[in-house]
Amino acid sequence: MVTTERRPDEAVGRSVRFHRKQQGLSLEQASELTGLSVSMISKIERGLTSPSVRSLYALSHGLKIPVGTLFSDHSKMPAVDREDLHAEEEAGLVVRKSARRTLDFGEKRLVKELLTPQPIGTLELLMIVLSPGGSTGDDVFSHDGEEGGVVLSGALELWVDEKRLLLYPGDSFTFKSRRPHRFSNAADEETRVLWINTPPIY
Repeated sequence: MVTTERRPDEAVGRSVRFHRKQQGLSLEQASELTGLSVSMISKIERGLTSPSVRSLYALSHGLKIPVGTLFSDHSKMPAVDREDLHAEEEAGLVVRKSARRTLDFGEKRLVKELLTPQPIGTLELLMIVLSPGGSTGDDVFSHDGEEGGVVLSGALELWVDEKRLLLYPGDSFTFKSRRPHRFSNAADEETRVLWINTPPIY
């Protein structure tokens, strides 16, 4: 289970505030650009509320920043021998576990870990971590592309076109991303899913 010493929403809020101020925008101007209320943006910036996926996309579009910039880097690579890691050779090829960028959706009990090295090509890998009771909430996704994945642990309840699918460790899936979809944890334990998007979302 993912744990942290601080509120999971604070890093996203700091990123939103940084990019807003970097562009010289007031909360009112950011509200006009994103379609989100001043109160909502203020709460997100202060880490008082978990932004929905729709809110993240609204902020990304309005502030003209990639959604991926809202991922937080929880830790830095430990001090190690560069020759052991061959850091230069690994650039663009490997993402070490300690260097994963993570987006925590807070009260949704949903965490997305970005597994794809930068810069991203046409394929994106994510580790979806759902705590008990975790889900995408009321958000229903529909976008260009194709996606799929495999359940690694726990159980996944996946809805595609309002068709309910129950998947267990070892089960895999794939579908066109234009088909409305959402998901939730169907187990009393943590559920992990290796998820693939093309083209990349984050």
